Amino acid sequence: MSTLPRRRFLGTALAALAAGEGAAAAPVGVLRRAVSTEISSMDPQRPTGQLTSELAAELFTGLTSYDRGGRLAPGCATSWEAAPDGLAWTFRLREGLEWSDGRPLDARDFVFTLRRYLAPETGAAQASRLDSIRGARDLRHGRAGPEVLGVGAPDARTLRIELEHPDVELPTMLGAAYCVPGHVIAARGREWSRPESIVCNGAYALERWVPGAKRIELRRNPRHHDAASVRIERVHWLTGHDDATRLRLYRLGEVEVSTIEDAGNLGIARRELAAALHASPEAAVGWIGLNVGRGRLADPRLRRALSLAIDRRIITDRVRGLGEQPSDALLPPGLPAHATPAMPDYADWPMPRRIAAARDLLRQAGIAAGSMPPLVVGFPASPTARKLFLAVAAMWKSVGIPAELRPMDGRAYVAALDAGQFDAFSYSSFAQVPTATVFLDRFHSQSSINFVRWRNPEFDRLFTAAGRQPTLAQRVAGLAAAERVVLRELPVIPLWVGASNRLVSPRVSGWVDHPGQLHPSQYLALR
Repeated sequence: MSTLPRRRFLGTALAALAAGEGAAAAPVGVLRRAVSTEISSMDPQRPTGQLTSELAAELFTGLTSYDRGGRLAPGCATSWEAAPDGLAWTFRLREGLEWSDGRPLDARDFVFTLRRYLAPETGAAQASRLDSIRGARDLRHGRAGPEVLGVGAPDARTLRIELEHPDVELPTMLGAAYCVPGHVIAARGREWSRPESIVCNGAYALERWVPGAKRIELRRNPRHHDAASVRIERVHWLTGHDDATRLRLYRLGEVEVSTIEDAGNLGIARRELAAALHASPEAAVGWIGLNVGRGRLADPRLRRALSLAIDRRIITDRVRGLGEQPSDALLPPGLPAHATPAMPDYADWPMPRRIAAARDLLRQAGIAAGSMPPLVVGFPASPTARKLFLAVAAMWKSVGIPAELRPMDGRAYVAALDAGQFDAFSYSSFAQVPTATVFLDRFHSQSSINFVRWRNPEFDRLFTAAGRQPTLAQRVAGLAAAERVVLRELPVIPLWVGASNRLVSPRVSGWVDHPGQLHPSQYLALR
């Protein structure tokens, strides 16, 4: 993120680094990547679950982007600078930017993009992360039209963003606000992202896809600003396959990159494909969300008892088995400038002491064993999730709290979660580029992804104040104070910190393991 003296970020050197070696080599071959996610839309601004963040980064580029190591880097903008008072940012765009249909792309496209991104009808899951922009909250909540947004284009290559308060992480947050083509959206409406209409500005463009099919074919976009450095001509994404199928496809040589999300298949990979296995820490956390607006879960004593009753080592080592590390912390370790997450007071307690403390808390809350109706526990249907929540239910039962498990398919689960139908639910979180803000912002009372329905004025005050600090160090200190409030009140139960497991063929060069989610194909090559 931009923390250089005078908050000036000059991107030329990073752009050269991102391009990597061999930039003059002609693009060749087909890279095939297998993921579990089902794809129902190519619109990068629509809610999470329709387009994976990895695939969005192939097709679209924002003002900022991410390099091969997952660090903030220039995107459509080559440089950006904050005003001395921190209340405005100016972004300077590259010369000669184009959409994949040949139409020029300029700063006015980003004015349209940000207005659409923040519009309530778009429903962008991460829109609240741009609330520092003047007028953003009024636009998001439908209190005003797009013209209130403090975004303007003084000329074709300059975008000026005016803020309600300083925001030192704005360039980081803008990396996920992918540019979308206003000229196509004006002509096609919601149909703009269908295969026959879609126009992109990323390193790749859509070549072939039938909605509902499990193969998305991309081809190098010759109009991308850095097309000359893209080494692979085509990328095929194989989507919606279960873990066993993805492993089989890799072993048959039908894909070069495949995610692993099942312990049994990870064991096979460790034994038989160790040289190809990339296992690394990830900026992700496993949480159980607790709907504090339902029944007894409004009592923090019950929430603390539920947390104390869970043996996290059993969960990570025996139940999930995916290389994750057990953790009582809210945040993953190693976040920039926030390397050591806070821990609750019981972090070093042995399990017998935790169980005894849980039972004592339940007695204090007047909850006798067998007296409480089962907690309704929702989660996306999958073998791994089912094993996890069966184990959690058994641990809760040991202290007298029953649970009723309700696995659901993707869309049904999201709808039920949004409607508040669960007492407890799967609530894992990850960051494309690691920053504490993206893990904490969901706890603000006004957050659109505050599914725990927790309202805490102290947290709101601390989190809001942290976001307005003029320096990164001050922002991090404020976020740490807000983090401690969440750990004290426990609207979520932390379980583990993430690990990424991918099989990457020896044919692939340029892969760099890092804690972020994105490994764009534009930085890879085929041997």
